[in-house]
Amino acid sequence: MKADHLTYQRAATVSVWGLLIQLGLGLILLIYSILGADHAAQTAAIFVLAGIVPWLTLAIVFDQHRRERLESLEAETLDAQSAREASAFAGTDDLRVQAGRLAWMHRWLVPAVSLALAAGLLAVAFVRFRSGAAKLGFDKAGIDQFAKPDDRGWAIAVGIALAVVGFVFARFVSGMAKQKVWQPLRGGSAYAVGASLLGVAMVVGQIFDLANTDLVLRYLQVIIPGFMGLVGIEIVVSFLLNLYRPRKVGEIPRPAFDSPILSFVASPDRIAKTIGEAISYQFGVDVTGSWAYRLVARYVALLVVVGALILWLLTCFAVVGAGERGLRVRSGQFIEEVGPGLYVKAPWPFEVIETHPVGVNIASDGSPGMNLTNARPGERVPVILWTNEHNKDEVYSVVQPSATGQGGEGVGATRDLALIKTEIPLVYTIQDLKAFDQLAQPDFREDLIRAASQRQVWAFLATISEEQLLGPARAEATHELSRRIEDSLKSMSSGVSVVYTGIEGVHPPREAAEKYEALVQTSLQAQRVVEDARAAEATTLANAAGSVEKAREIVAEIEKLRAIPPGAENDAARMAQDRKIDELITGAGGSAAQALAQARAERWAKVMGQRGRSEAYQGQLVAYQANPLYYKTSRYLDVLAEIMKTTRVYIVPDGIDNNWMNIDLQDKGVQGDVFQAGSTVTNP
Repeated sequence: MKADHLTYQRAATVSVWGLLIQLGLGLILLIYSILGADHAAQTAAIFVLAGIVPWLTLAIVFDQHRRERLESLEAETLDAQSAREASAFAGTDDLRVQAGRLAWMHRWLVPAVSLALAAGLLAVAFVRFRSGAAKLGFDKAGIDQFAKPDDRGWAIAVGIALAVVGFVFARFVSGMAKQKVWQPLRGGSAYAVGASLLGVAMVVGQIFDLANTDLVLRYLQVIIPGFMGLVGIEIVVSFLLNLYRPRKVGEIPRPAFDSPILSFVASPDRIAKTIGEAISYQFGVDVTGSWAYRLVARYVALLVVVGALILWLLTCFAVVGAGERGLRVRSGQFIEEVGPGLYVKAPWPFEVIETHPVGVNIASDGSPGMNLTNARPGERVPVILWTNEHNKDEVYSVVQPSATGQGGEGVGATRDLALIKTEIPLVYTIQDLKAFDQLAQPDFREDLIRAASQRQVWAFLATISEEQLLGPARAEATHELSRRIEDSLKSMSSGVSVVYTGIEGVHPPREAAEKYEALVQTSLQAQRVVEDARAAEATTLANAAGSVEKAREIVAEIEKLRAIPPGAENDAARMAQDRKIDELITGAGGSAAQALAQARAERWAKVMGQRGRSEAYQGQLVAYQANPLYYKTSRYLDVLAEIMKTTRVYIVPDGIDNNWMNIDLQDKGVQGDVFQAGSTVTNP
């Protein structure tokens, strides 16, 4: 095709029509999105209206091409006339103002518009993606943030209008873009087909909603902004590639806002032709000219439709696996609950079978426990102590303080509380699948079950003390806690059955663990002292009475003796009780019986000794009465002998007047005792 001013004028006219169509589609979509409060449609309207920028740029550029062609035609005519007349105006290159403006547009205007469009698309995509993501699920109060569009009929009508008008016009423009001079029109057709794709997405979302599932409508809030962001990134990449792409002299550069992805949707035959040419080049055979290729190319649309139809009909079959249960839902209405097996149903989305695993599910009502199952063979597994770092996501539970930790009473006194970290797994199975499915949205069922059980856990733990929880009352607390959780889940019709729940681990905060351990050590030491005292008591009683039981019996009889009041009338009873105690002690054979026997022996020896002294005194009295002088002399000599046993005796001659005596006090060869009969004394 000849690149004259008429050709470019037609392209500029098509660009203006594209601008008007893009503007009309965008305004229709924007009005519907505002009136229908459709978040996804509002984002789509922004993208469709953003397509006005490429169409306006193309209209300006093609009009400038038209002006440049007219200027070039005038310059050629002037050059030819100047050549014939040898005019001074020969050589009019410096007078081509429109050509300079056209070059400036291709070098600066189109890239600047492309980058501005990319920045706008990326900014809007980021803002709309964040707002759309916030509307996907539920808030902390369990309220769904997604607002479904109410005007379903208008949504389908607007979506079909966008899909049909945008695709037909994009195909028309892409057909024109096959001509080399009109290739930039592909940039405009890309945004027309983008509007068509968004209209199809809206219709598909409404069809899914007719099947009682808003999944597509919900996620279109983030899919459309993601699509906008992808187009913006593609523009930036195309701009960077254009900087290094080699071009021939006079070749019109491809605009950066020309999206290859959307251009493929608008004109898929060009991509197929390019692929066919590449295959023919690689194999050296004209594959595209063969009858098989032409047959497939002729019926490719029919083959795609038939394949899609077969895939759709395959949705008439559903399989429920082992360990699963299924809910048959037809047009949003529950039909029945089915077990494992193969089922035939109406095609999707008119009827679906939602499967759910009904095996064991595990949730946590407290802190997650320390995971030691991932340890590698040979790796040293840490010992779980109160002072260890168990898990970063541990949860504190409020319990009553111990008796020793209670705050004081009176004005200004505060009530103490204790914090304990607990590990409480919740193992449950699904018994009533329908009730479980109606409990909440799939992503929130486990959270709801965990929240209900945690509420019971915290309410129960707040009523018991830390001593009970850390001590022997943990088993009883586990039983009561399991009963409360199961009753709570039954009351809310959750459809689950509790297999096991209990307090597997409990420990104080890591910072206070040393104080707790010190208290435990003190308690153990006190208990050890008590046990040592009891052992000493048992040993003492066994040594005293032969056995602990016999000793306790004797002590009981002694207490009975002490209970008898004093008085002459009770002497007989006291004596009888005393004899009974004596017989028990003697019969026990312990150290008490030995001490009693020894005391009796000492008493007997003392009595008999005193009695012997009394009898000897009587004999001495008779001897004195018989001869007093003899008795005194005899006793005197006996006493003198007793005293002189250890006294030194000096024998000196009579008649010595000198009182000074020199005495050698050293004994020499003295043997014997002079006061004992038969002893001899030798003095050398």
